[in-house]
Amino acid sequence: MSEPEEWSPAAAQRLTTGVAGLDEILHGGLIEGSAYLVQGAPGTGKTILANQLCFSLARQGGQALYLTLLSETHDRLISHLADMSFYDRNAVSRGVYYASGFGAFEREGLAGILRLMRTESRARGATLLVLDGLFVLEDASVSEVAFRRFVYDVTIFAQLTGMTVLLLTNSRRGAGCPEYTLVDGWIELGADLKDLRTYRYLHVHKFRGSAFSEGRHMLTISQAGLRVLPRLESEHLPQTPEDARDPRERMRYATGIEGLDRMFGGGIPQYSTTLLVGPTGIGKTAFGLHFMSQCTTEDPGLIFSFFENAVELCEKAADFGIDLEPLLASGALSIRREPSIERLLDELAYDLLEEVRGRGVKRLFVEGVEAFHQAAVYPERLGRFLTELTTRLRAAGVTSMYTLEVPELMGGEQAIKVGPVSAVAHNIVLLRYVELQSETRRSIAIMKARESRFDAKIREYRLTDEGIRIESPFAHPEDVLTGHPHRRRGRE
Repeated sequence: MSEPEEWSPAAAQRLTTGVAGLDEILHGGLIEGSAYLVQGAPGTGKTILANQLCFSLARQGGQALYLTLLSETHDRLISHLADMSFYDRNAVSRGVYYASGFGAFEREGLAGILRLMRTESRARGATLLVLDGLFVLEDASVSEVAFRRFVYDVTIFAQLTGMTVLLLTNSRRGAGCPEYTLVDGWIELGADLKDLRTYRYLHVHKFRGSAFSEGRHMLTISQAGLRVLPRLESEHLPQTPEDARDPRERMRYATGIEGLDRMFGGGIPQYSTTLLVGPTGIGKTAFGLHFMSQCTTEDPGLIFSFFENAVELCEKAADFGIDLEPLLASGALSIRREPSIERLLDELAYDLLEEVRGRGVKRLFVEGVEAFHQAAVYPERLGRFLTELTTRLRAAGVTSMYTLEVPELMGGEQAIKVGPVSAVAHNIVLLRYVELQSETRRSIAIMKARESRFDAKIREYRLTDEGIRIESPFAHPEDVLTGHPHRRRGRE
């Protein structure tokens, strides 16, 4: 008889979790035949996570055993899950089985729990086993050696049976303790408070046999269960065909403003990102609405607004002679309002990307890109985050336009700071108020156009009921961009 083949996690089958975002972090799901520690304080989502896995497996025709060591009854546990969308009452005792190990532990100790795991999983034909309350065994073990032996036996049980085992605990012991060193994987769920705001996270500390996305990833808990939000920049996409293509071969996108198209030499390049920078009331949204007025059913667009809803945007567009209603009715344009208050940075990004892919969006207008900064728990991430978001939008064939509000109404000596978004913007258009001859006027200047020649002159523009009109350059004055132009000395 030949020697049995050595077990290899890398070659093993994967168990998809059914938890949004988690399989991406684990690069395909949990590895069958492995034991995983799910650790976190009470209320961080361990029980919800484990039950999502159980009901996901049941939907695929599998069997899951949920063995609890807690004093909470099964009826009480199930009542807490009943409102969750993943919960299926018909799957209970048909695909998801609940059992208590508390009595076996009282009678036989750790050996009784191992015996119960073997007999119950065999009787149910289970391929997933959840042991909820590992800390109970830790606290009641006669010695550290006995507890270490128990954890070791669980990992061997998982390996020999091919069963996936989850050990849930709220223990805060050090990483050198047996429950962390002996298991095949360690997943931490946590919650932190920052600036009066609570946010949840998932952190994979260890995952034998596979690569995984390291570091903290934010998560949310809702009626749908856990949703894990992989850090957008943690998985950088390879170069896209659009990146490799010669910019001169790309088509130009009309902005809906004839004068601006001329300044860009025929429109903005396809797949590019344009940043409209200016103070409040200067007309940034108006420029974006003109851009979106060019959408068609073959070239659909999305307005992703952090501040104004569809009714307000349609009314504003009408002020400039733009009728968005037919575009909305035909499906050429969609509007999504996304208040940034108490939202997570990656949550906003994934919602945006899902909308883009689902609708096949080719034109995108993001009203208020500064809302991404407001949603960031760690603002230092913003540069990397925006770089990856832009890369993914380009990969989807999207041409984007963002607005960014700056605080200074007029110029003065203060420099305009556009932050990390400027690094990912291919084109930057600066809009400013200008005080000239006792009048407040508006100026436009292209500060950057990465893939095209452009008109660098500072021009006046007007907001009219027939749209935005780009006028001639300011005649002779200097320092227009400061907001206080004056004639150069020596000129009349």
